[in-house]
Amino acid sequence: MRAAWLWMLTVLITAAIIFAFPSAPEAPLRDSFKPEPTATAEPLVLSVKGKATFFDAERDGQSTWYVREGYQFYAAAGPALRKIKDFRWGKKPYRIIVENLKNGRAIVAWVVDWCQCRGQKNNEKLVDLSPAAFVALGVPLGNGVQKVRVTVLP
Repeated sequence: MRAAWLWMLTVLITAAIIFAFPSAPEAPLRDSFKPEPTATAEPLVLSVKGKATFFDAERDGQSTWYVREGYQFYAAAGPALRKIKDFRWGKKPYRIIVENLKNGRAIVAWVVDWCQCRGQKNNEKLVDLSPAAFVALGVPLGNGVQKVRVTVLP
C-alpha cells in the first residue's frame, strides 16, 4: 500500500510539472558562431527612360576587346544609367534590356563600358549602343539618337 501511495504521488508531481511548464517548440540546431540567416528580398528590376545613341568600338580597323570576345550587343552606360547601377572596371559586365519606345523592339545588351557624355544641359543620355544593337532596335545609324527604356537585369 505504501508503494502505491508513493508511486501515485510521483505521477501527480510529474503531471503537474508537465502541465505547468509546457515545453517550447525546439529550434533547429545551428552553429552558434555563424550569424542568424536573414530573409533576402527578390532583386529589384530597375527601369528608366531616356536617350540612346551608338558608338563604333573599332579604332583604325582594330576591334576592341569586347568586340573580339563576342559581345555583339554591347553598351556603354551613360550618366543617367550609372545613377541606377554603376559599371566598375574589373567587375563582370551586366545585362540590360533596351526597348525602342517608337516601335516596341527590344534587345538584351551587355554593359561593358561607361561614357561621360559631357556638354549636355539635360543629361538624360542612358546608353551608347554598339552599331549592331542600334540597328537591331530598328533605328538607322543615320538617326543617331533614339528614345528608349532601359531595364537593368539582376
